[in-house]
Amino acid sequence: MPVDFPGRRIAALQDHAARLHGSRKPGMSLASLARDLLLAFFDVCAHAGLDRVLAELAQAFPPLDPTDRSALASHDAVVAAVVAQLETIDLDGGGPRGTKPRQLADCVVAALGLTPVDEPDRTIALDDAVRVEVTRALATVVDVELAAPKLRVDIIADARARCDARYHAAFDRVAAQLDERGLHLVKQAKVPIDALHAAQYALFEARNAVIARIAGAALDRAREVLARADGEAGALLDQPITLRATPREVAILRACDARVSKTPARVLHSLLDSLTDLLRIAWRAPVPTAIPYAASGTFAVGDVIDHPKFGRGKVIASAMKRIDVEFADGTHTLVHVPSPR
Repeated sequence: MPVDFPGRRIAALQDHAARLHGSRKPGMSLASLARDLLLAFFDVCAHAGLDRVLAELAQAFPPLDPTDRSALASHDAVVAAVVAQLETIDLDGGGPRGTKPRQLADCVVAALGLTPVDEPDRTIALDDAVRVEVTRALATVVDVELAAPKLRVDIIADARARCDARYHAAFDRVAAQLDERGLHLVKQAKVPIDALHAAQYALFEARNAVIARIAGAALDRAREVLARADGEAGALLDQPITLRATPREVAILRACDARVSKTPARVLHSLLDSLTDLLRIAWRAPVPTAIPYAASGTFAVGDVIDHPKFGRGKVIASAMKRIDVEFADGTHTLVHVPSPR
Protein backbone atom coordinates (compact mmCIF):
# COMPACT_ATOMS: atom_id res chain seq x y z
CA MET A 1 0.00 0.00 0.00
CA PRO A 2 1.69 3.26 -1.10
CA VAL A 3 2.11 5.84 1.64
CA ASP A 4 2.08 9.53 0.72
CA PHE A 5 5.13 11.39 1.98
CA PRO A 6 5.64 15.16 1.64
CA GLY A 7 8.33 15.67 -0.98
CA ARG A 8 9.77 18.69 0.83
CA ARG A 9 10.76 16.48 3.77
CA ILE A 10 13.04 14.27 1.67
CA ALA A 11 15.78 16.90 1.95
CA ALA A 12 15.85 16.35 5.72
CA LEU A 13 16.24 12.60 5.17
CA GLN A 14 19.09 13.29 2.76
CA ASP A 15 20.81 15.43 5.40
CA HIS A 16 20.71 12.51 7.83
CA ALA A 17 21.90 10.17 5.09
CA ALA A 18 24.85 12.45 4.35
CA ARG A 19 26.00 12.28 7.98
CA LEU A 20 25.60 8.50 8.08
CA HIS A 21 27.47 8.03 4.82
CA GLY A 22 30.22 10.38 5.95
CA SER A 23 30.84 8.35 9.11
CA ARG A 24 30.47 4.94 7.46
CA LYS A 25 33.56 2.84 6.83
CA PRO A 26 33.73 0.86 3.55
CA GLY A 27 32.52 -2.70 3.92
CA MET A 28 30.37 -2.05 7.00
CA SER A 29 27.19 -4.09 7.40
CA LEU A 30 24.30 -2.97 5.23
CA ALA A 31 21.89 -4.11 7.93
CA SER A 32 23.49 -1.70 10.40
CA LEU A 33 23.24 1.13 7.87
CA ALA A 34 19.62 0.21 7.15
CA ARG A 35 18.74 0.43 10.86
CA ASP A 36 20.46 3.82 11.17
CA LEU A 37 18.58 5.10 8.13
CA LEU A 38 15.28 3.93 9.60
CA LEU A 39 16.03 5.68 12.88
CA ALA A 40 16.77 8.82 10.87
CA PHE A 41 13.53 8.42 8.94
CA PHE A 42 11.57 8.12 12.20
CA ASP A 43 13.22 11.32 13.46
CA VAL A 44 12.32 13.15 10.25
CA CYS A 45 8.68 12.12 10.67
CA ALA A 46 8.61 12.99 14.37
CA HIS A 47 10.21 16.41 13.80
CA ALA A 48 7.73 17.22 11.02
CA GLY A 49 4.58 15.97 12.77
CA LEU A 50 4.16 13.15 10.24
CA ASP A 51 2.65 10.66 12.68
CA ARG A 52 0.10 9.80 9.96
CA VAL A 53 2.94 8.40 7.83
CA LEU A 54 4.17 6.28 10.73
CA ALA A 55 0.65 5.05 11.45
CA GLU A 56 0.15 3.99 7.84
CA LEU A 57 3.51 2.21 7.83
CA ALA A 58 2.38 0.32 10.94
CA GLN A 59 -0.54 -1.01 8.91
CA ALA A 60 1.71 -1.90 5.99
CA PHE A 61 4.30 -3.68 8.18
CA PRO A 62 2.52 -5.33 11.11
CA PRO A 63 3.24 -5.70 13.94
CA LEU A 64 4.78 -2.24 14.31
CA ASP A 65 4.34 0.35 17.03
CA PRO A 66 4.29 3.74 15.24
CA THR A 67 5.23 5.56 18.46
CA ASP A 68 8.33 3.47 19.17
CA ARG A 69 11.48 4.84 17.50
CA SER A 70 13.40 1.59 17.84
CA ALA A 71 10.53 -0.60 16.61
CA LEU A 72 10.87 0.56 13.00
CA ALA A 73 14.64 0.00 13.00
CA SER A 74 14.30 -3.50 14.48
CA HIS A 75 11.43 -4.73 12.29
CA ASP A 76 12.92 -7.65 10.34
CA ALA A 77 10.81 -7.14 7.21
CA VAL A 78 11.45 -3.40 7.09
CA VAL A 79 15.20 -3.76 7.62
CA ALA A 80 15.35 -6.49 4.96
CA ALA A 81 13.48 -4.25 2.50
CA VAL A 82 15.96 -1.41 3.02
CA VAL A 83 18.95 -3.77 2.74
CA ALA A 84 17.56 -5.08 -0.56
CA GLN A 85 17.46 -1.52 -1.89
CA LEU A 86 20.97 -0.73 -0.59
CA GLU A 87 22.31 -3.75 -2.46
CA THR A 88 21.25 -2.13 -5.74
CA ILE A 89 23.62 0.82 -5.31
CA ASP A 90 27.42 0.83 -5.12
CA LEU A 91 28.07 2.54 -1.81
CA ASP A 92 31.78 1.81 -1.75
CA GLY A 93 32.47 2.28 -5.42
CA GLY A 94 33.19 5.28 -7.57
CA GLY A 95 30.90 8.02 -8.73
CA PRO A 96 30.26 11.46 -7.31
CA ARG A 97 30.27 11.29 -3.52
CA GLY A 98 27.59 13.94 -3.37
CA THR A 99 25.05 11.61 -4.99
CA LYS A 100 25.27 9.00 -2.22
CA PRO A 101 22.98 10.76 0.31
CA ARG A 102 20.27 11.09 -2.33
CA GLN A 103 20.65 7.42 -3.24
CA LEU A 104 20.41 6.39 0.41
CA ALA A 105 17.26 8.47 0.89
CA ASP A 106 15.80 6.98 -2.29
CA CYS A 107 16.47 3.49 -0.89
CA VAL A 108 14.42 4.26 2.21
CA VAL A 109 11.62 5.79 0.15
CA ALA A 110 11.47 2.74 -2.14
CA ALA A 111 11.74 0.17 0.66
CA LEU A 112 8.91 1.73 2.66
CA GLY A 113 6.69 2.21 -0.38
CA LEU A 114 6.56 5.96 0.02
CA THR A 115 5.10 8.19 -2.69
CA PRO A 116 6.56 11.72 -2.61
CA VAL A 117 3.72 14.21 -2.98
CA ASP A 118 3.35 17.97 -3.15
CA GLU A 119 1.40 19.37 -0.23
CA PRO A 120 -1.39 21.93 -0.72
CA ASP A 121 -0.16 25.49 -0.43
CA ARG A 122 -1.28 26.61 3.03
CA THR A 123 1.27 29.38 3.41
CA ILE A 124 0.37 32.10 5.89
CA ALA A 125 1.99 35.41 4.98
CA LEU A 126 2.80 37.65 7.94
CA ASP A 127 4.77 40.88 8.16
CA ASP A 128 8.34 40.66 9.41
CA ALA A 129 7.26 42.97 12.22
CA VAL A 130 5.19 40.05 13.56
CA ARG A 131 8.30 37.84 13.49
CA VAL A 132 10.13 40.42 15.57
CA GLU A 133 7.24 40.54 18.05
CA VAL A 134 7.04 36.72 18.21
CA THR A 135 10.79 36.57 18.85
CA ARG A 136 10.44 39.10 21.63
CA ALA A 137 7.57 37.13 23.17
CA LEU A 138 9.59 33.89 23.13
CA ALA A 139 12.58 35.67 24.62
CA THR A 140 10.58 36.97 27.61
CA VAL A 141 10.35 33.35 28.76
CA VAL A 142 13.50 31.58 27.59
CA ASP A 143 15.91 34.37 28.56
CA VAL A 144 14.68 34.17 32.15
CA GLU A 145 13.97 30.47 32.57
CA LEU A 146 17.13 29.20 30.87
CA ALA A 147 19.49 31.55 32.69
CA ALA A 148 21.97 30.31 35.27
CA PRO A 149 21.55 29.52 38.11
CA LYS A 150 17.75 29.28 37.81
CA LEU A 151 17.88 26.48 35.24
CA ARG A 152 20.21 24.45 37.47
CA VAL A 153 17.96 24.88 40.50
CA ASP A 154 14.86 23.85 38.55
CA ILE A 155 16.51 20.77 37.02
CA ILE A 156 17.87 19.55 40.36
CA ALA A 157 14.53 20.04 42.11
CA ASP A 158 12.66 18.16 39.38
CA ALA A 159 15.24 15.36 39.23
CA ARG A 160 15.36 14.86 43.00
CA ALA A 161 11.60 14.46 43.08
CA ARG A 162 11.90 11.75 40.43
CA CYS A 163 14.66 9.90 42.27
CA ASP A 164 13.84 7.14 44.75
CA ALA A 165 14.26 8.38 48.33
CA ARG A 166 16.90 5.73 49.04
CA TYR A 167 19.16 7.42 46.47
CA HIS A 168 18.69 11.00 47.71
CA ALA A 169 22.01 11.19 49.56
CA ALA A 170 23.89 9.93 46.49
CA PHE A 171 21.82 12.18 44.23
CA ASP A 172 22.83 15.24 46.25
CA ARG A 173 26.50 14.36 45.80
CA VAL A 174 25.99 13.93 42.06
CA ALA A 175 24.00 17.18 41.76
CA ALA A 176 26.79 19.06 43.55
CA GLN A 177 29.05 18.25 40.58
CA LEU A 178 26.77 19.78 37.95
CA ASP A 179 27.84 22.86 36.01
CA GLU A 180 26.27 26.27 36.62
CA ARG A 181 23.29 25.48 34.41
CA GLY A 182 22.73 21.91 35.55
CA LEU A 183 23.31 20.40 32.13
CA HIS A 184 26.65 18.60 32.51
CA LEU A 185 28.68 16.90 35.23
CA VAL A 186 31.90 18.77 35.87
CA LYS A 187 33.26 15.92 37.95
CA GLN A 188 32.15 12.33 38.56
CA ALA A 189 30.78 11.83 42.07
CA LYS A 190 31.97 8.83 44.09
CA VAL A 191 28.70 6.99 44.67
CA PRO A 192 27.55 3.39 44.13
CA ILE A 193 26.97 2.55 40.47
CA ASP A 194 23.26 1.85 40.91
CA ALA A 195 22.77 5.19 42.64
CA LEU A 196 24.78 6.95 39.93
CA HIS A 197 22.60 5.44 37.20
CA ALA A 198 19.43 6.39 39.08
CA ALA A 199 20.64 9.96 39.51
CA GLN A 200 21.73 10.30 35.90
CA TYR A 201 18.42 8.95 34.61
CA ALA A 202 16.47 11.30 36.89
CA LEU A 203 18.56 14.25 35.69
CA PHE A 204 18.02 13.28 32.04
CA GLU A 205 14.26 13.10 32.53
CA ALA A 206 14.23 16.33 34.50
CA ARG A 207 16.17 18.26 31.86
CA ASN A 208 13.69 17.25 29.18
CA ALA A 209 10.73 18.04 31.44
CA VAL A 210 12.08 21.47 32.38
CA ILE A 211 12.97 22.39 28.80
CA ALA A 212 9.54 21.18 27.64
CA ARG A 213 7.83 23.30 30.29
CA ILE A 214 9.85 26.38 29.34
CA ALA A 215 9.23 25.84 25.62
CA GLY A 216 5.51 25.39 26.25
CA ALA A 217 5.30 28.62 28.23
CA ALA A 218 7.24 30.48 25.53
CA LEU A 219 4.93 29.15 22.84
CA ASP A 220 1.93 30.38 24.83
CA ARG A 221 3.36 33.90 24.62
CA ALA A 222 4.05 33.49 20.90
CA ARG A 223 0.53 32.21 20.25
CA GLU A 224 -0.94 35.41 21.69
CA VAL A 225 1.10 37.45 19.22
CA LEU A 226 0.20 35.19 16.29
CA ALA A 227 -3.50 35.21 17.18
CA ARG A 228 -3.56 39.00 17.12
CA ALA A 229 -1.85 39.07 13.73
CA ASP A 230 -3.74 36.16 12.15
CA GLY A 231 -6.41 34.10 13.90
CA GLU A 232 -5.67 31.03 11.79
CA ALA A 233 -1.98 31.04 12.68
CA GLY A 234 -2.76 31.24 16.37
CA ALA A 235 -5.29 28.41 16.20
CA LEU A 236 -3.03 26.10 14.18
CA LEU A 237 -0.51 25.87 17.00
CA ASP A 238 -2.68 23.34 18.83
CA GLN A 239 -4.29 21.60 15.88
CA PRO A 240 -3.01 18.24 14.52
CA ILE A 241 -0.57 18.49 11.64
CA THR A 242 -1.32 15.14 9.99
CA LEU A 243 -2.88 12.90 12.65
CA ARG A 244 -2.47 13.72 16.34
CA ALA A 245 0.83 15.60 16.77
CA THR A 246 0.40 19.37 16.93
CA PRO A 247 2.90 22.11 16.02
CA ARG A 248 3.24 22.85 19.75
CA GLU A 249 4.21 19.25 20.55
CA VAL A 250 6.65 19.03 17.66
CA ALA A 251 8.23 22.39 18.48
CA ILE A 252 8.79 21.22 22.07
CA LEU A 253 10.23 17.93 20.80
CA ARG A 254 12.68 19.84 18.60
CA ALA A 255 13.70 22.14 21.46
CA CYS A 256 14.40 19.12 23.69
CA ASP A 257 16.53 17.43 21.02
CA ALA A 258 20.01 16.71 22.34
CA ARG A 259 21.50 18.37 19.25
CA VAL A 260 20.03 21.73 20.31
CA SER A 261 22.28 23.52 22.79
CA LYS A 262 20.17 24.62 25.74
CA THR A 263 21.28 28.23 25.65
CA PRO A 264 18.51 30.84 25.47
CA ALA A 265 19.57 31.89 21.96
CA ARG A 266 19.60 28.34 20.55
CA VAL A 267 16.29 27.32 22.11
CA LEU A 268 14.66 30.56 20.96
CA HIS A 269 16.00 29.98 17.44
CA SER A 270 14.68 26.41 17.47
CA LEU A 271 11.20 27.52 18.58
CA LEU A 272 11.00 30.31 16.00
CA ASP A 273 12.16 27.96 13.23
CA SER A 274 9.56 25.42 14.31
CA LEU A 275 6.75 27.96 14.20
CA THR A 276 7.85 29.17 10.77
CA ASP A 277 8.14 25.65 9.38
CA LEU A 278 5.18 23.89 11.01
CA LEU A 279 2.70 26.75 10.63
CA ARG A 280 4.08 27.45 7.14
CA ILE A 281 4.62 31.12 7.77
CA ALA A 282 6.20 33.27 5.08
CA TRP A 283 7.59 36.40 6.70
CA ARG A 284 7.15 39.44 4.46
CA ALA A 285 10.20 41.64 4.51
CA PRO A 286 9.47 45.19 5.65
CA VAL A 287 8.89 47.61 2.78
CA PRO A 288 11.40 50.48 3.08
CA THR A 289 10.00 53.98 3.13
CA ALA A 290 10.69 55.79 -0.14
CA ILE A 291 12.11 59.31 -0.06
CA PRO A 292 10.85 61.73 -2.73
CA TYR A 293 13.75 62.64 -5.03
CA ALA A 294 14.95 66.20 -5.33
CA ALA A 295 18.25 67.45 -6.70
CA SER A 296 18.63 69.53 -3.54
CA GLY A 297 18.24 66.45 -1.34
CA THR A 298 20.94 64.35 0.31
CA PHE A 299 20.91 60.59 -0.23
CA ALA A 300 23.01 57.66 0.98
CA VAL A 301 23.69 54.19 -0.37
CA GLY A 302 20.73 51.96 0.48
CA ASP A 303 18.12 54.73 0.43
CA VAL A 304 14.95 54.05 -1.57
CA ILE A 305 13.76 57.05 -3.55
CA ASP A 306 10.70 57.97 -5.60
CA HIS A 307 11.59 59.71 -8.88
CA PRO A 308 8.88 61.52 -10.87
CA LYS A 309 10.10 59.96 -14.13
CA PHE A 310 11.85 56.69 -13.30
CA GLY A 311 9.67 55.59 -10.40
CA ARG A 312 10.99 53.82 -7.30
CA GLY A 313 14.70 52.98 -7.11
CA LYS A 314 17.51 52.19 -4.71
CA VAL A 315 20.74 54.14 -4.30
CA ILE A 316 23.61 51.75 -5.04
CA ALA A 317 26.54 54.17 -5.19
CA SER A 318 27.39 57.72 -4.14
CA ALA A 319 30.31 59.90 -5.19
CA MET A 320 30.61 63.64 -4.72
CA LYS A 321 27.46 65.22 -6.13
CA ARG A 322 26.27 62.15 -8.00
CA ILE A 323 24.36 59.05 -6.96
CA ASP A 324 23.73 55.88 -8.98
CA VAL A 325 20.18 54.66 -8.55
CA GLU A 326 18.89 51.29 -9.70
CA PHE A 327 15.39 51.56 -11.18
CA ALA A 328 13.19 49.02 -12.91
CA ASP A 329 14.45 50.15 -16.34
CA GLY A 330 18.12 50.21 -15.33
CA THR A 331 20.62 52.35 -13.44
CA HIS A 332 20.50 56.15 -13.70
CA THR A 333 22.93 58.73 -12.38
CA LEU A 334 21.31 61.64 -10.54
CA VAL A 335 22.55 64.71 -8.75
CA HIS A 336 22.23 65.36 -5.03
CA VAL A 337 23.82 67.40 -2.25
CA PRO A 338 26.53 65.39 -0.47
CA SER A 339 26.27 65.19 3.30
CA PRO A 340 28.79 67.42 5.13
CA ARG A 341 31.74 65.55 6.59
